Amino acid sequence: MQISPGDIILEIGCGPLDDVHILAGRCSPEGLVIGSDISSSLVTLAKKAFNIPNLSYIRMDGQYSAVRDGVCDAVREDRVLQHVQDPQHVIDEMYRVLKPGGRCVLFEPDWENFIIDGVDEGVTRAILNFWSDQFACGHIGRKLSRLCQNAGFTDVTVYPRTMIMTTLKEAETIFTVTENANRAAVAGCVSQKEADAFLAHLTEMDRKGLFFGSFTGYLVSGKK
Repeated sequence: MQISPGDIILEIGCGPLDDVHILAGRCSPEGLVIGSDISSSLVTLAKKAFNIPNLSYIRMDGQYSAVRDGVCDAVREDRVLQHVQDPQHVIDEMYRVLKPGGRCVLFEPDWENFIIDGVDEGVTRAILNFWSDQFACGHIGRKLSRLCQNAGFTDVTVYPRTMIMTTLKEAETIFTVTENANRAAVAGCVSQKEADAFLAHLTEMDRKGLFFGSFTGYLVSGKK
């Protein structure tokens, strides 16, 4: 983000205890960080969590009219657009609020890049696709570069970030494997017998130290 003291930064989807306090430290003392989130309760929690003079919070849901054109030096979002029906609109807004030369930084998953070494490839694929399809835009990772360029950003750079999982516990943390296998069975994507066999295989592989899974997300930056 190339933050300097005095910068004005917009954090989209700040949540209650995210990275806004770190950003506030980077742009201190004269700078300002605006943390935005769609959830009123999370914004309230965030206001209570930190008492930092150059940090403010506002509830916004993709319409950033509270932020004037061309006032921000940097805009950041992290795993928000996967939940948005129209990510292009949000990225267009990121472009609008930036000053000329300002930078955007985005990180998003592409859930079709989540893989697990399962006993049956068809069943495994059906369960993982079921998970991906639960998101408003589960394939946003592959779209970020194009959407940023559509908005007008230049110097758009993509950095893949891959996480390797060698234990079932890690996969449960990021993917809630058991819950989603059972949900896929309830939805009719696989049978309950197939879901049970899938989970039994993963448990056995984990016991033997042979479990493998991975996930790739995409960090994208651009300049106005």
